[in-house]
Amino acid sequence: MKKTILLIILVLFFSYYLTAKASQGIFIKKDFEIKSYSDIFYRLETSPISIDDIIVGSTEFALRMCADKDYQKVLGNTVESCNANVSSSNNTCASYLRKDSKKFYKDKHEVKRLTEQFIKCVSH
Repeated sequence: MKKTILLIILVLFFSYYLTAKASQGIFIKKDFEIKSYSDIFYRLETSPISIDDIIVGSTEFALRMCADKDYQKVLGNTVESCNANVSSSNNTCASYLRKDSKKFYKDKHEVKRLTEQFIKCVSH
């Protein structure tokens, strides 16, 4: 009986310890490559994000929107024309975004505004 109670207490203590460490971000990998739009906000939880990473994640989101055939059909576009538009305007929009930006951002609302601005730019 004593062993069972001791085991339960140890399990509870260990669970509490892991939960506390996880909430501090100990187990979160901070330096990973941004490959998608959601990676932007995942990294933002633990560290500032660069303007270049914002551009990479936003470009991926715009290309994912382009890949949706039904969405492009509703807009009167094709997947190919959307991809071509994103590719041709990507460098121009990136330089426009970099021109008036800081190197790193911490504020989620500011990052969201920048991603929306970039996606709107490459989508038109």
